[in-house]
Amino acid sequence: MEQYVLILSDKSQMLLLGLTLAKVYYGVGYIVYLNGDVGVGKSTLCAGFLRALGYAGYVNSPTYTLIEFYFLSNRYIYHVDFYRLHSDLDVINTGIQDYFDKQSTLLIEWPKREMSILPAPDVIISINYYCNLKQYRQVIIQSGSDLGQKIIDTMLRIGRFTYEIKI
Repeated sequence: MEQYVLILSDKSQMLLLGLTLAKVYYGVGYIVYLNGDVGVGKSTLCAGFLRALGYAGYVNSPTYTLIEFYFLSNRYIYHVDFYRLHSDLDVINTGIQDYFDKQSTLLIEWPKREMSILPAPDVIISINYYCNLKQYRQVIIQSGSDLGQKIIDTMLRIGRFTYEIKI
């Protein structure tokens, strides 16, 4: 599976990545898994995504609320944070399975392998600090579906990001 590796130099580029991801829409919802350490920029990416669709408010990480819901540009968006959850039962208790449909877009922070109830992602984004430099991020993007590959191809083309492909 191909991985697309980007190096982002600041918060504005992470916002731009989220904005670009939101602009790629094919009439159906999709699922994005967001992996990375605490404070690395997962919610910043989500903020860029939401702003692209017209949300002007402050975007909090849903660490304590678990799920934040938005209806923007005729799309259902769920920003989810599973940092504090550890099992399928924890996930079921959130009621999120009600949102696993083809019309909703889910941005899921901290998906865990032991959560087998989660649907497969269309796009997987892993964010890491780059070379121990606090402001730089290495972002690795890979697809989990044909739709995900289509989203990634379009996102990288319209976003004009510099990237490297790893196989």
